[in-house]
Amino acid sequence: MHPEAEIRRRTFLTATLAVLLGPAVRPVWGACPVTATNPEGPFYVPGAPFRNRLAPPELPGKRLQISGRVLGADGCNPLAGAVLDVWHADSEGHYFGLEAPRPLAPEEYLLRGRIRTGADGRYAFDTILPGNYRMGRNWARARHIHLIVSHPPGRRLTTQLYFAGDPLNKTDPLVKSSLVIPLRETGEGLAGTFDITLP
Repeated sequence: MHPEAEIRRRTFLTATLAVLLGPAVRPVWGACPVTATNPEGPFYVPGAPFRNRLAPPELPGKRLQISGRVLGADGCNPLAGAVLDVWHADSEGHYFGLEAPRPLAPEEYLLRGRIRTGADGRYAFDTILPGNYRMGRNWARARHIHLIVSHPPGRRLTTQLYFAGDPLNKTDPLVKSSLVIPLRETGEGLAGTFDITLP
């Protein structure tokens, strides 16, 4: 394994232990329960371009559209101009862009991107369904999408999105039921809705 990837993996495992040992109850501010947090993981690459299509048409995998709203916990008001920094593995469980010896060009941020919410707090992005992968001999990750969601002046939340029906949801220790969404078939693939409430 590449040295930087190994460092990221160890950091991820340490953060995972912190989550598992921490409180299981989501904090609540005001009228809306705040979305549960999940670790950033070892595969984040900063600087992804702003775009709504994360997967080029030629990339293999089941097409997937995720949409929803970003809300503030204080009154459940939609947050215009919130930024979602999104990344995930491909259909085989591989993350792109981790071992490049130089900064990535915008087109090299495969399955990575940033999305800004509209005036109504809504966002949407198109991608492919991520695959499962192993984190060691005894642990495999459920399908998931990573998100860092921020809104000025200081709201920020790091979490992961999971999908109903994945058998590994039962054994992946990071899965929280509030982060699991159902998917529905469309004419072009799968679609799901994930609303996010920031503290």
